[in-house]
Amino acid sequence: MAKKIPYPVYDLIPSQTTMWLMIKFSIHKEVLQIPSSVTLKADIDFELMKKAINEEIRRNDCMRLRFIKSGDDIQQYFLPEYVLEDVPVMSFGTEKEQEAFLNKDARRPVKFLRGENFRLVLFKSFDGRAGIYFNTSHMIMDAAAIAVFYKDLLEVYRAMATGEELPAPLASYEEYIQEEFKRLSNTAKMEKDKQWFLEYYKKGGCPFYAGVHGHDLLDAAREKEKDPELRIPSAYDPINDKAELVTRRIEGEDAQKILEFCQKNLVSPETLMQAGYRIHVSKINYNTNDTFSLQLCSKRVTLKEKNMGGCLTQPMQVRLIIEDDASFSDMLKELDAVRNSLYRHMNYPYVQAFAMERQMYGLKISQAPSFMMYTWLPMISGGKYDIEFKGYCIGRYVMPLYTFVYPDARNMSIVCTYMHRINRIQTHHIDDLHNNMVKAVLAGIDNPDLTIGDIKNIIK
Repeated sequence: MAKKIPYPVYDLIPSQTTMWLMIKFSIHKEVLQIPSSVTLKADIDFELMKKAINEEIRRNDCMRLRFIKSGDDIQQYFLPEYVLEDVPVMSFGTEKEQEAFLNKDARRPVKFLRGENFRLVLFKSFDGRAGIYFNTSHMIMDAAAIAVFYKDLLEVYRAMATGEELPAPLASYEEYIQEEFKRLSNTAKMEKDKQWFLEYYKKGGCPFYAGVHGHDLLDAAREKEKDPELRIPSAYDPINDKAELVTRRIEGEDAQKILEFCQKNLVSPETLMQAGYRIHVSKINYNTNDTFSLQLCSKRVTLKEKNMGGCLTQPMQVRLIIEDDASFSDMLKELDAVRNSLYRHMNYPYVQAFAMERQMYGLKISQAPSFMMYTWLPMISGGKYDIEFKGYCIGRYVMPLYTFVYPDARNMSIVCTYMHRINRIQTHHIDDLHNNMVKAVLAGIDNPDLTIGDIKNIIK
C-alpha cells in the first residue's frame, strides 16, 4: 500500500509534464537536471552561508517539493519545512581539479524520485574566490527560477551578515500550481488554443528538418526509405546520447552592438540571435525557406511570477517560412510575430500540442523537425556581489543540440553555450554555427535592409 501523504498532493502541471516526458523517453536520466555555479569576488563565511541556504529553503517553496510515483506517472507535494543538515565545503588548488569535481557531479543524476531534488556545494575556488555550486532537478526549477534562487540567496546572506532585514518574501509556487489547474479547467480557452495549434501545424504543410550538421542525416533517411520527398529524419537518439559542451563568447564591440541594437529597436535578443542561427542552417540545408527550432520560454509574465521558484517553462515551436529575398528587418518582424503568437497560447500543454503535430504528419517519437532547443537565460544578478555564472554539461542529451545564451554582467559580453550530442554534431559544426550566427547578426545590424540571400553570401 502506498504511503499516505499528510499534505495536499498535486498532479504535474504542463511545464513539469514536458520534463517528465523527456525523462520517460531517456535511458540515461541526467537529462532532467540543471547544474550551475556562481563564483564571487568576496570573502564568504561558509557557516553563515549554510544558514542562509536553509533560510532560502524556507522562503523558496519549490525547494521543499517531493515527488511520488502514481502508476506510470508521478505526483507532488510540498513539505511544510525542511532543513538541509549539512552542505559540503570544498577547497580547490587548481582549475583542473575544480572543473573535474564540478563536471563529474553535473553528470550524476539528481534522484528527484528519492527525495533528492538538488545538490549544493560551497567551495573556495582555485583563484581565491568563493563559489556556490547548485545542481537541481528541472522538475522544481527552470532557468529563470535558478536566477531567482541565486539572487535571493545572496540577498539573504548579505542581510544576515549585515544585520539588515531580510528581502521581501518570494511568491509561492504551490499557489501558482493551484492557479494553473484553474486555467486548465477553462475548457473553452483550451479548445480555442487547440484549434489554433492545429491551424499552426497545417500552415505550410509538413515542416523541414534543417540540421546544424547539414543535410547528411536527411539524405541518408531519404535513400533508406526510398522517399526523395522525406522532410524529417529520425534525429533524436535516446541510446547514443553522449553530449559535450562547447562555450563561445561574443565580446567587446560586437556584444555591445547586439545589446544596443536590441534595446534601441525593441527587438528581443532571442529573436535577433535566432535569426542568425536560422540563416546559417538554411544555407547549409539546400537554402531551405523552412526552419524549425524549439525555444524554452518561461511563462513568467507578472512581477509575482518573476519573483518565484518552480518550473514554469515550456518549449515554443518556432517555425519560420521566409524567402531569401526578404530583408533582415522583415525576418526579425516575422520571427517576433511567430514567437508572440505562440506565447499567447503557451497555457496549452506542450505535450498535447506535440502529440497533435506527430499525429498530423505520422511522425515517430524519434522524428522531430527542430534543429535545436534554445534558451536565452536572464542576466544572473549578484546584487551587491560581483559574480561569474557558469553552466555545466549534463553528459547526455537525446536531441542533437541544446543552446543556452546569457549576458555576462561583469563585462557585458554574451556567453553562448552549446551542448551537442557528439554522435551527430562535432565541434567544427558548432564553430561554423556560432561564427556564422555572429557574422549574420552583425551584418543585419549594420544594414537591416540586406536580404537573407545577401547575408548568406557574406557568411562562409
